[in-house]
Amino acid sequence: MEKHELVDINGNKTGKILTHIEARDINNVPNGCYISVVGVVIINENDEILLQKRSRFKRANPSKWGICGGKVDLGETPLEAGIRETLEEIGIRLNKEDLNFLSMDTNEKTHFTVYYVRQDVDIDKCKLQEEELEEVKYFKIEELQDLDNEGFEWLDNLNKVIERK
Repeated sequence: MEKHELVDINGNKTGKILTHIEARDINNVPNGCYISVVGVVIINENDEILLQKRSRFKRANPSKWGICGGKVDLGETPLEAGIRETLEEIGIRLNKEDLNFLSMDTNEKTHFTVYYVRQDVDIDKCKLQEEELEEVKYFKIEELQDLDNEGFEWLDNLNKVIERK
């Protein structure tokens, strides 16, 4: 069974552990602790962002667009979890050395760490995790505001990265 070690507001591990089932209910997360979640933003050479559309059958955020990611498993770093989640969800293996820190944020009982990578991913070669996703598609950064999405708290930081290019 999957387990998740809770973190503090700065992303430091607390030693408190929840099972995957327990982690679904934020009431199980003690005060001062957060579930560690990771996201990976993939940017192609045209500065387009690869997003995935969640399955309409998902309990949380059905049919919404978002980035690769998920909960950090016990014993993993957020970076390792980002690589694992990207491989599981779209079948693309990322190199640890290519990922760059983008942002860190908290929301209720969730601590988000987001990385970005500049990599041209051929969406026709993606192997979608069918119980999780319906499709993947590239979007121009300006289009993200108008999407039915699961949250783009990292978007301001991404704009800065693209402007520095």
